[in-house]
Amino acid sequence: MPINRLERFAHNLDWNLLRTFAVVVEEGSITRAANRLLLQQPAVSMALKRLEQSVGHRLIDRSPGRFELTEAGARLNALCRDMFTAVVRLPEAMEAASEAVSGHIAIHTVSHAMNPEWDRAIAEFFRLHPRVTVGIVVETTTNVIRSVERGVATLGLSDGIIPQTLDKAPFCRERYALYCGRGHRLFGVAGVTIEDLRGEPYVSFLADVLGGPHMGPVTAVRAIGSFGQHVRALAFNVEEVLRLVVANAGIGMLPVHLAARAVEAGEVWQLPPYDDLPETDTFRITNPGAALNPAERVFLGHVAPVAPWSWGQDA
Repeated sequence: MPINRLERFAHNLDWNLLRTFAVVVEEGSITRAANRLLLQQPAVSMALKRLEQSVGHRLIDRSPGRFELTEAGARLNALCRDMFTAVVRLPEAMEAASEAVSGHIAIHTVSHAMNPEWDRAIAEFFRLHPRVTVGIVVETTTNVIRSVERGVATLGLSDGIIPQTLDKAPFCRERYALYCGRGHRLFGVAGVTIEDLRGEPYVSFLADVLGGPHMGPVTAVRAIGSFGQHVRALAFNVEEVLRLVVANAGIGMLPVHLAARAVEAGEVWQLPPYDDLPETDTFRITNPGAALNPAERVFLGHVAPVAPWSWGQDA
């Protein structure tokens, strides 16, 4: 395409169509995208059709029972993510440099990400840079990863399957066990077997879904043991899963070090399996393509040497 045609294409393109397309892809549904954008479904469908006409390619296979990106759609989605990342970071990237580091950093994290060395590094950072501000958002695994991909988060702390487009470093490792509450029929019972658990109501994390996008060792134990098929309750953080297990809504998997206090208090009881407990890794993730403000650059350099923490060692 000649240069003048490329310029004309960029000038005539309605850039809002790209944002609409990106949201449709993220939501995997025109209906959900319309709800998120506060638009009517026909308006979103028309926007997608206009974009396909503008670029000259079908972008999404919307045949009955299918909603998949075409090859052209996948390429455009990657470009849209890069553009959104650049735009969302623009105000901070334009901040004037000054001798004293200032600016805002955004950390998005799953609820159970804890590392004593990280806490010490954070304390030292804010002692050295008192003009820097921070915002911390607790999200689900999927949303932490999405926030980092879109450049909304300076850094993410997340378990799950981390996309290859993001940089990751080990942050902490946790061992999980299965528990029931005091009112459960198996509380205090010795010699319980995996077979005794089949059919029991289960309390699950949102990311702990059989066949879901972030299946890990915890989900694998459920699948191998054939328990947890009947999900009675869902929660996105450890604290709520523990609360629901204590309330006898169902049995549930919890980090051993976090459940220890409830075990000691007689609120929960450990169930099988007792050996070869699943371990999950949480990662420190960043977007290598994000435009960073001075505070973010200094912060990421400061926390880069923090070593991963395996729970069970002394803090």
